[in-house]
Amino acid sequence: MKTIKELISESLTEVEASRDILKQQNIRRVYKAYPELKEIDDQILNDRNNRFIAVIDKDERLIRRIDIAIEELIAKRDKIIARNNIDPEFDVAKCICDKCEDTGFTKGSDGTLKVCSCRKKELETCYELSGMADYSSYKMKNYRDDYLGDPSGRKKIKNDLLKVLLGLANSEDKSSLFVYSGAPQTGKTFLTVCVCKTAINLGKSAYYGKCEDLQIIGTDTLEALKRIDFLVLDDFADSVTMTGNVGSILNNILEVRAASKLPTILVTPFPKAELVSKCDMRISGKLSSAGLISKESR
Repeated sequence: MKTIKELISESLTEVEASRDILKQQNIRRVYKAYPELKEIDDQILNDRNNRFIAVIDKDERLIRRIDIAIEELIAKRDKIIARNNIDPEFDVAKCICDKCEDTGFTKGSDGTLKVCSCRKKELETCYELSGMADYSSYKMKNYRDDYLGDPSGRKKIKNDLLKVLLGLANSEDKSSLFVYSGAPQTGKTFLTVCVCKTAINLGKSAYYGKCEDLQIIGTDTLEALKRIDFLVLDDFADSVTMTGNVGSILNNILEVRAASKLPTILVTPFPKAELVSKCDMRISGKLSSAGLISKESR
């Protein structure tokens, strides 16, 4: 499982190649329009090569003559550029994206880094690799606080989840584990997918998955889930922790994440108290001190 930072880093070679191609195209265009400029640049390059040899030979008189010749050529070059309104940096590689200067990230007024809009391809790839291949249409801007006639409750849940993501929320006993409990068909999946995407947009590593799928996820991904910045496991239920080896896998993931204080959200339609009393004992103990996210929680 690759993070957005890894995907952007891998694409930098392609970006650098594109910059160089654009630079070479611009140089050819300018030289074609102003051949005398190319002649001067070729002569400057030749003189600089000769100067290098003169330095090795310690020929001070030749070095001075070459320096004077180069200065005269540069002065002539500058006049041609100024007279024809040529970009003085026509032979310098330019950033393809002015907003992020090809880093892939922009910084907001509050100093928060965010994936630049020029990296949509990498974002979509990261969403797919992070368990959200089936949720391409899910976007936070489409989450309505007034859906089902409960604007204050839904807004509270959204803000609480975002606080967990940003490390601004504290659960009982300072646990990094949170239970998001809500009635069925109230948009829990939609919202948590959107929060996961928000995490990735902020340059964090994140993953959304179904709790029951832990037993079929590959070993490499399971290892990654222990250390990513933000993890959401949906459809959590006491019965799932008793299915196959889900309880054991989940317990291991939660223990490693708790040691590093990495936020984990368990999404469920069941009350927290019921889960504590019925879950696998190893999970039950962790749930008892987990934070609760619901429209009724304080």
